[in-house]
Order: sequence, then structure tokens, then C-alpha cells
Amino acid sequence: MSDDPPSFGTQPPPPRPVSLIIAVATVLIVGLTLRIPTISLAPLVPTMMEDTGHGETFLSLLTSIPLVLTLLAAPVAPPLANRFGRGRVVSIALVAIAAGMALRSTPGDAPLLLGTGLLGFSIAILTVLVPSIINAERTEIRSRLTGTYSMSLSLGPALALGLTIPLREATGLSWRGTLLVWALCTVIAAALWLVYIRIPHVAAASGAHRGRAASASGGERRAEAVLSDANVWFLALFLGVTSLTFYTTSAWLPAVFVLDGMPAQAAGGFTSLISIVAIPFGLIAPIAIRRGLSRFIAPAAPLLAVLGLVLLLMMGAAGALPITILLGISQGLCLGASYDQIVKFGRSPAHTASVSAVTSAVGVALAAIGPFAFGLGLETAGSSVVSVIGLAVIVVVQSLIGLRTSKL
Repeated sequence: MSDDPPSFGTQPPPPRPVSLIIAVATVLIVGLTLRIPTISLAPLVPTMMEDTGHGETFLSLLTSIPLVLTLLAAPVAPPLANRFGRGRVVSIALVAIAAGMALRSTPGDAPLLLGTGLLGFSIAILTVLVPSIINAERTEIRSRLTGTYSMSLSLGPALALGLTIPLREATGLSWRGTLLVWALCTVIAAALWLVYIRIPHVAAASGAHRGRAASASGGERRAEAVLSDANVWFLALFLGVTSLTFYTTSAWLPAVFVLDGMPAQAAGGFTSLISIVAIPFGLIAPIAIRRGLSRFIAPAAPLLAVLGLVLLLMMGAAGALPITILLGISQGLCLGASYDQIVKFGRSPAHTASVSAVTSAVGVALAAIGPFAFGLGLETAGSSVVSVIGLAVIVVVQSLIGLRTSKL
């Protein structure tokens, strides 16, 4: 007998407009909450170095700690949701993110690191559970919610990178106060979530499962089944290469442009364009897939990034605009395809959470390896050619993987 909660066999009545608006708004703001707390650090690093006296190595921990904690949190998120109910776990995670941001803004190195750890662990829990939230929704709105979520993962970095410094200058706050202002996004997400889970069919789907023993044993069987499923690992690799490409280009594309003679500020501006361009395509991809383009988008989207990397080899900084546009379109489509495939593949919200745990862990691992490998190639070869070719080859492999995942 399945250990998933009942009520997924029959679809509830069509959603009312208000319920749909609440669902879309909740997924959007929750998605922003997964990116803004960590990405908003980047523009403030020079000020933080001056104020704290710490160098790049110490401050890099503030972005690497959340990534490492994802590897620890991903396996425990599904069992927690199974035992205590997805609604309760998500609520606690949102409160913990806000608390972590507040603690991080308290003077002192210990609160800075502890707050970063708390918000990083909570973000990881939430990252695993969002696809299961979408999977529990009505079939007819899943693609809309998946597109909204994918879009938010590009919109979050764009907002954090573009508005953090203007926010600091407009308010006159210190870097700690500026980071704390962004906690308002998490507070709004928590408020929306509390409204969302009061919708009757959401409340039924988000409740605790039938007893701790059944949930624990069922969770163990589900985890074993997911880990032994080759299709799950293909889904994980597709999402993982999407993450690897994003973090690698974010870290090193400005340097490649600068090495080719572009001013640093312009190089950073062009690189941030990737996330901006990705926003609408993250929204479009799941809707297009559900309308019959599933066999096309997953294999083709990575090839746009390959074309961008080929232009980078051929034109260098002179081709910055078409390069970043192609990378942005590819990023948005790959994100949308990745999460749509995970939501569609999940047989239930609990199964989707287990699949998401694997894909999140693999995604973080590859995201961490990508910038290091690119930098190593850059330093060893003395130019970006080897690194760019290596990244292009990996993305071609992603396209081949997309041929498999698009048929699931």
C-alpha cells in the first residue's frame, strides 16, 4: 500500500481565479527567497571586506556554505515532509530563512557564519520540496506554476544583483542593514504560504502522513526506489549541467571578457544580462512542453548555449551581446525543462520530493565543480580556449541527455 496521502487520485474542481493567483504568487515569492539571500551578498563584498577586515577566502564561505549544506539537507527533506507534513516543514523553513538573515545581520563573525548556515540549510530544504508542492497541485495549472518557479530562479539573481546597491544608497543602511531588508521577501513568502495552505485541496495535500512508523518505512522504500532508478539520475544530470553552466559563466565570463580587453564594469553588465534574458524563457518552457514541444525543448535548449560558447571562441568580447543572449535563452529554457521534467516524472508529491532531493544534490555538486574546473583550465592553459571548449563539450552531453529525459 502506498504511504502517500490520499486525495490525489481525483482532481478537485477547477481552480477559482483567486486560488490560482494565490498559488502563482506563492510559488513566485518562495522562488525568489531561494536565491536573493545568497546572491545579494555579491555586490556588497567590497564593503564587507573593508568593514570586517576579512579577505576573499573568508567571505567566499558565505556563498559556499549554503551549497555544501544542500548536500546535507537534500536527503533529510523528504523524510521530514513525510513525517511532519509538507505544509508544516515549509512553514518552518521559511521562518528559519528569515531568522538566519536576521542573525547574519548581527555584528560579529559568529552570528554571520551561524546565520548563513541556518538560512543555507533552510533554503536547501525548501529547494527540495518546491517541486513536490507543484506536483500536488491540479494538473491543469502545474505547467504554469513550474514556469513561474523557473522564472523566479532567474528573476531572483537579477533583482539581488541589480537592486542591492541602489537599496543601500537609498536607505543609507550599512551592508548588514541592507541584507536584512531583503528578509522582507521571505516574510512575504511566509505570509503567502500560510494563506495558500488554507486552500482546501492544498491543506489536504500538505498535511502529515498516516503515522510515523508508516511514513518512515515508506520513506525508506521510496528513497531506495529513487536511487536505483536510472531515469532519476538522467534528470539529475540534466539539471546539474544547467546549474554548472550558470555558476561557471557567472563566475568566469566577466574575466574572459576582461582578458579580451573589455572594461570590468561592462563585462559584469553583460554577464548579468544572462539572468535577465532567462526570465521569460523559464516561464515559457514548461507551458510549451505541455503543449507538445517536450521532445524538442530539452535536447535543443543546451545547443543554444553551445552556439554562444562557439561565438565566444570566435569573436571574444566583441560578440558579448549575442553570446549572453544565447546563454540567457538557453539558461531559461533549461531551467524550465528541468523542473517540468521533475514535476511530470513524480508519481506523487512524496515521490517528487525524493526525486528532487537527488537532483538538487547532484545539481549542487556539479555547480561547485564547474567554476573550479574552468578556473583550473584557465590558469593551466593561460587562455580561456581550453576551458570554453570543455564547457561546450559538457553542454553537448546535456543535449544528448535531454533526448532521454524528454521522453520520460
